[in-house]
Amino acid sequence: MSSSPKPRIAVHHGIWRELLTAISRKSLETHDDVERNWYFPSAVSEATHDEWTVRQILAHLGLFSGIRRLNDEIAAFHARQNIILTLEEITTFYDRRPDGVAFDAKGKQCFFLEFTRLLDSVTLSDEGDWAERKELEKNERYGMHLYSINYLSALSERPWNCSQANFSQANFTVGARGSLKKIQFQDRLRLLGMPDSKTRDKIRALTVALSDILFKIFNVSVVSSPQLALSSLPTELANFHTSAYQLFKKITGPFSGLVI
Repeated sequence: MSSSPKPRIAVHHGIWRELLTAISRKSLETHDDVERNWYFPSAVSEATHDEWTVRQILAHLGLFSGIRRLNDEIAAFHARQNIILTLEEITTFYDRRPDGVAFDAKGKQCFFLEFTRLLDSVTLSDEGDWAERKELEKNERYGMHLYSINYLSALSERPWNCSQANFSQANFTVGARGSLKKIQFQDRLRLLGMPDSKTRDKIRALTVALSDILFKIFNVSVVSSPQLALSSLPTELANFHTSAYQLFKKITGPFSGLVI
């Protein structure tokens, strides 16, 4: 049996697409010329999203001028940290894909976007520090990538200021049964162009509701018979005529998608 059943991945992607689409639509802060501050290339639609590689991000920032030169630059960057990479490791480095990315071209700001739900983590502590641990884990995963973009930007004398203040990472972490750090979650939304607190709270509530469905559907996915497994769901989800069930179908697809 796979450690990541198909329904779990499908629901994870479904929740992230809903959240990412909501962010891209509701990010309404503008510059003086009324052009929106933030651009979200990953937010294709509620049905699909596009995870850019670090190499694609570098190209968008004007920091990519050929694969051979990029290999040399990434090797030199790591050598400055006393790290020697093989060609395969260099390729792996710039092929990594954050869940999403957001750009403010005029403000020369950029964020890596990461979404994590409960079952990404094997253990949860009773002390409630699961969000902090996941935050550190996500930041560590992309820390060198952000640092390398800062290095390449300075090397190429590009206008992007990739300091920690201007090029960072926004992690959206949801724990057991939809729990999340409300202030932290809403602060990330504010940084991405949503000054209205009511708008931020609506997006938070949507994410909590979808994550609660995730928790239930993951339990369903370990049962070999999808039809029988539906009987273990609460009435509002098992009833074919409810909005919750329609959301369930939208994210997971037909019943056959529940089979591991």
